[in-house]
Amino acid sequence: MKNSLPLHSNRDESPGFLRGALMWRGSVTPRILPSLLLMTCYCLVIVALDQYWRPLPHFAVTPFEYTGVVLGLVLVFRTNTGHERWWEARKLWGGIVNQSRNMVIEALSYGEVLNIGPQESLWRKEMVKWTVAFSFAARESLRNGKNFDDLTDLLGEQELEALKSAVHKPLFVAGKIAALVQQARLSQHIDGFIFGKLEGQRILLIDHIGACERILKTPMPLVYAIKARRFILIFLLLLPFSLIENLGFSAVFIYFLVAYPLLSLDRIGIELQNPFATQNLSHLPLHTICDSIKLHCLAMLEQTQQH
Repeated sequence: MKNSLPLHSNRDESPGFLRGALMWRGSVTPRILPSLLLMTCYCLVIVALDQYWRPLPHFAVTPFEYTGVVLGLVLVFRTNTGHERWWEARKLWGGIVNQSRNMVIEALSYGEVLNIGPQESLWRKEMVKWTVAFSFAARESLRNGKNFDDLTDLLGEQELEALKSAVHKPLFVAGKIAALVQQARLSQHIDGFIFGKLEGQRILLIDHIGACERILKTPMPLVYAIKARRFILIFLLLLPFSLIENLGFSAVFIYFLVAYPLLSLDRIGIELQNPFATQNLSHLPLHTICDSIKLHCLAMLEQTQQH
């Protein structure tokens, strides 16, 4: 068993300003680079046509100043909406951590007041095992995966196969926990009060995974995403005509400086919409969170067994 956990802070972020500002990994720049280069080449073509072919229509800069303010508000709203989804998902997983710990503490502590025999000791181990399994099942369910290699030391081969083949993996694990709680109640190893406490924690686990699925299955309304991007496209298509009159080929550089943050903010909003997908930037560190739950719960079980 590991003696320490990696910090949950963003370890990839450099403490140095320049190094952090120029980082490539974790940045949206590689993902917007094709669009950015395409739009910059478009501006270059407009400037070249205006300089070497014939003068093109020139627009005043003032309308773009007002339009840029509105566009900035649209992008900020899009980015904030994505961050709210990301932060809500993190709070829900904080709840999964807390409920898992509470369930294990209650199962182990309430068991200590009983006359623990082999059957009761096995029940506590099963409770800890399936409580730990819940977070891993929730992680793989949200990511549409079946990677349970981290549970091979807890679950048997048949149990792992049953978990992998389950239609809804968190519900399968929650059913196992409910069966264990009901078994302890019927055998009078726990009383009605303890039964209610354990059931309450199990219900909260289901509530948390249900809320995560709400985030996963309810993306940003398509009509808003289309309009926001259409607004950006129109703005960037017309902007060169307001720059070419006074700037000449310098307009290409200014255009690049305007297009880069606009396309970046749009992409950041997209990346934050699904905080569970590993292909998205800044996805939630669910592997680390699940490993933390496993480490702490098994440590509590080991400590109880030593007493």
